Amino acid sequence: MKDPLSVLVVDDDPAGRAMLSLTLRQGGLSVQTASGGEEAMRYLKQMRFDTLVTDARMHPMNGFELSLRAKKIQPDLRILMISAVYGEQDAKGFPVDKFFPKPVPIDNMLHWLSAPA
Repeated sequence: MKDPLSVLVVDDDPAGRAMLSLTLRQGGLSVQTASGGEEAMRYLKQMRFDTLVTDARMHPMNGFELSLRAKKIQPDLRILMISAVYGEQDAKGFPVDKFFPKPVPIDNMLHWLSAPA
């Protein structure tokens, strides 16, 4: 049996982070959470992940900066960005593989996460 996909969920909003991680776990994924970019960077240096799911608007390190730093540590990492403020056009020029607006269409997200890279 194949190991579940490993996902690092990063969001500075505790409720959003908890809800998203619970939903992804229920979808059969292995999920680790981080409350911001610095914590995410510590995990990325210690563990391998298939996908990084990050909110775009966080402080002090936003999701755009996190995407750049994360790719330097794990070049094969897939990055999915979510945001209620920014749009897909804002992610152009960053190593973001997929963008979803908030509220996140969970079925679409699960389908994208489970599709081959």
